Amino acid sequence: MTVDMRAVALCLTFLATLYVSAFGARAESLDGYWMDSHGEVVMQFGPCGRDRCGRVAWLKKPRGPDRGPLRDFRNPDNKLQARFVCGLTVVSGFKKQPDGTWANGTVYVPDLGTSFSGYAEVLSATKVKVTGYVLLPLLGSSEVWTRMPRKPPSCEDQAKMITEGKWTEDTSGWPPVPPPVASR
Repeated sequence: MTVDMRAVALCLTFLATLYVSAFGARAESLDGYWMDSHGEVVMQFGPCGRDRCGRVAWLKKPRGPDRGPLRDFRNPDNKLQARFVCGLTVVSGFKKQPDGTWANGTVYVPDLGTSFSGYAEVLSATKVKVTGYVLLPLLGSSEVWTRMPRKPPSCEDQAKMITEGKWTEDTSGWPPVPPPVASR
């Protein structure tokens, strides 16, 4: 039996392409805008030193009990209860792991006024699985977030829209977000 080297090279190229397609998602960046699985919040992830942090960039329900912009009123520290939730860093300290996940971080949930340990696994260019837990990851809760192709208005612009009665949940008018750059 004669082996055609071109056929072998073609097969190897095909297998390499499949491998990169299947496992290349781990190399995708966590940076960018992500909407939670319920469509209630958009987070903006980016660098904070050598780690990754996430701040609230948009809220579907941006009004607090006083009908003004939502504040961190459930925070156990009375001094922090007046800060606005939009713009608040709620994910901090995510460090890139050898397996491609982002771990050893903290996730603060303003709805509960509580912090949890957390990690994130980029599933694809458009999906990330985020897990928050106490003690052990097995005791945690996960959800899959979707990358947003559009950038929300600034928190200041959103507060102005709320004050002027012009708030909308429609995201179609937001400007497009440039494609993310893969992290190394």
